[in-house]
Amino acid sequence: MKEKILKTVYEIFTVWSKDFDVACHRGCFVCCTRNVTMTAVEGELILRYIRKNKMEHQFAERLQSASPKKRPKMTTNDFARACLQEKMYDFEEPSPEEKCPFLEDNLCIIYPVRPFVCRMMISRHQCAKGQPASLSNDYLAAATAVMQIIEHLGQKEYWGNMLDVLPALCDISEHHTVASHLDNVVIMEARMRTLTAKPLPGFLFTEEEEQTVAPLLQTIFNTEIMGRRIEDILNGR
Repeated sequence: MKEKILKTVYEIFTVWSKDFDVACHRGCFVCCTRNVTMTAVEGELILRYIRKNKMEHQFAERLQSASPKKRPKMTTNDFARACLQEKMYDFEEPSPEEKCPFLEDNLCIIYPVRPFVCRMMISRHQCAKGQPASLSNDYLAAATAVMQIIEHLGQKEYWGNMLDVLPALCDISEHHTVASHLDNVVIMEARMRTLTAKPLPGFLFTEEEEQTVAPLLQTIFNTEIMGRRIEDILNGR
């Protein structure tokens, strides 16, 4: 059920965002760094894709040799809760932008199942080193809201940097063919470095941004999966 909802959210966001002007094109890779966060639900989707396409050895080899320089200290919904409660928090310094290990000839080898953080990353101008992506406030507010929904979907499970969540999930028997190519220490340490996905405390968009964001959220919440609205499923109804 969670995988069905995740794929549906991906599809709805893709349709919603198609009219935004972007400079992105096939072969762009400046934004493809190791600073990618995701949920266990997204990680499971990736690992099943890897197994289906018999890419276990290649994938594990890249995963084994890659490590993020810095890891998030709080989840997206933790951050949202802190903001909504007007608590003090420290902004994290940007970490070095190391190239994503899942690039090959500047193309993503897991592109069909890439995490939402990768899907949402667009730019109104061509990115370059020292010239980051340019996003409108409305688009960023909408993308952040969807990130919060996806985290809510995966609550109580792993959340963190992609390069920690993926090996952590290899401790599950379903993914033993990937795990067989990884050092057990890598899996164990990855589990210890992940955070736990939290439920949605509320959204962060402003009243001005609501006009853009609300229709997207309504479409997501009102879409039915196996005869039940996504909003009802997320709320345990």
